[in-house]
Amino acid sequence: MVGIRTHNWTLDPADRIAELERENAKLQRINKVLMDRVERSMDFQGGAFSLFQTAIVLEQKIRERTLELERALHKLEDSNRDLARAKELADTMRTRLFEAIESVNEGFALFDSADRLVLCNRKYLSYWPSVAGRIQAGIRFNDLVAMVAAAGAVSEPPPDVWLRERMEHRHDLKGVFLNRLSDGRWIQVNERRTRDGGIVGVYTDITVIKHEEERRRESEQAEKSALMMLNDQLQQAKSQADQANLSKTRFIAAASHDLLQPLNAARLFVSALADLEQPDANVELVENIDVALASVEDLLSALLDISKLDAGAVTPELTDFPLRGILAPLATEYAAVAAERGIDLKVVGSGAVVRSDMRLLRRIVQNFLSNALRYVQGGRVVVGCRRAGDGIRIEVWDNGPGIPRDKITEIFQEFRRLDTPVTKGRDRGMGLGLAIVDRVARMLDHPITVRSEPGRGSVFAVTVPRGTERRAVRPASIAARPMTNRLAGTSVLVLDNEPAVVAGMEALLRGWACDVVSATNGDEALALLSGMPQPPDLLIADYHLDDGALGVNEVARLRAACGRILPAVIVTANRTPELADEAKAAGCLVLNKPVKPAQLRAVMSGLVG
Repeated sequence: MVGIRTHNWTLDPADRIAELERENAKLQRINKVLMDRVERSMDFQGGAFSLFQTAIVLEQKIRERTLELERALHKLEDSNRDLARAKELADTMRTRLFEAIESVNEGFALFDSADRLVLCNRKYLSYWPSVAGRIQAGIRFNDLVAMVAAAGAVSEPPPDVWLRERMEHRHDLKGVFLNRLSDGRWIQVNERRTRDGGIVGVYTDITVIKHEEERRRESEQAEKSALMMLNDQLQQAKSQADQANLSKTRFIAAASHDLLQPLNAARLFVSALADLEQPDANVELVENIDVALASVEDLLSALLDISKLDAGAVTPELTDFPLRGILAPLATEYAAVAAERGIDLKVVGSGAVVRSDMRLLRRIVQNFLSNALRYVQGGRVVVGCRRAGDGIRIEVWDNGPGIPRDKITEIFQEFRRLDTPVTKGRDRGMGLGLAIVDRVARMLDHPITVRSEPGRGSVFAVTVPRGTERRAVRPASIAARPMTNRLAGTSVLVLDNEPAVVAGMEALLRGWACDVVSATNGDEALALLSGMPQPPDLLIADYHLDDGALGVNEVARLRAACGRILPAVIVTANRTPELADEAKAAGCLVLNKPVKPAQLRAVMSGLVG
């Protein structure tokens, strides 16, 4: 068969025939010896009887040897017959083996223990068309691959590199070996050792698989490039959005500051007007103006808080503190509001220590509480704490109108309010309180839960991790004191760059019987100070003045000029903790614009009392 290379085969029956031939020759020698003995016996005895007797013995011996020879010949014939059948069977099996090897789709090659080629099929030869005619049985493997490399039958890697790598793999026989032929085909080689130390190799054409992998790789690369391009676009869009968001935050902060300035002046004028005797018709008008200004103040404050939270400008300061530092001030602050609306407010104290940002957590509970007081009419509101696993759950209960189940998620969105009757128009709110709660809770990672049943009330709760250390409770805000004449005759120096604010502050303070002098900058305040018979009792200064001047610095200059530490209040629309820390370090109290007259009166009374 074309393409088949074989060796001569040695079988056991041939050895058996040789043994039988040796036995035949031995019998012939024995017969010759017997014949010689008979002839010698005849020479010595010479008698006829002896000759006859000898002939009979010789005949018997010859007959026995002849029978043995015949049996040996029969055995020889059987052996020859068995040998012929075995040879025929071997030829048949060999033919079938060759046909099977030729019928497989893979290339096949068998090497003996000396790494010489025993046989291979046409498929194997087809992989090396340039040297196929030189591949014969008995060729050594190293000579074969050297011949393939020299003929340039492999395109990658370079011939010398491929030859070295091929021989290294032949030595280890670990895994598969890939060949990229010069005609573009890819051949995968799988080799195993046989029992006698030879090597059998199967050569598989994986060109289709390689092309499919290449197409998939190109597709993946294209998708990756598209994703990278899309990611770049998204990053650019995000950067633009972040920049726009930052610009929005800056704009809102600046706009809020600019709006709070005239709003602060307006509230001061309204408060001063409310202190004067007015006709009954004007009293209601002044109250309505004050309500409208308070609503604008709340809206601006909420918008500023949301913009800071969305821009990531608020950074939590996690500390361990007792909850009474939050609950007790809230109970005091909202007691008057609850009494005014006929609501039974109960705040259950707690000595539990939690870990959170005290200021932001207070904002969450405060919004829950103010929300409950806003929607409850003559009912009851309870604030308390429960243990919840490793945390503390702060709950605000009310028996108000309740919230439909499908509206619970909606109330945490901006400007969403429930259509329920309220006591006054100012109590309706802006729909931003719970939106702020949602953002703050997510930033602190404090879960918010709401349970409500229409007609029976609601429970708003926030779960806070337990703390391990106690610290001193922050002092509660100075509560508003009843209006008295304790400020009468108090000398006050007001420093603000806004003439409207100065005018409003003068009107308010003079209504409290204070002696007021005003300045729009530090130099003007120093000039006024030098003309006063004695230093003022109190300084009230805006934080941001003209030409980049800061109120805390101007207060320091005025104190230095007086030679003593004058009580000072910094009034500002900036609500950042950094400014509060700066004012505290300068020994000044801070009030946020728009200034609430009652709060200002209480602070002034505390400073000069």
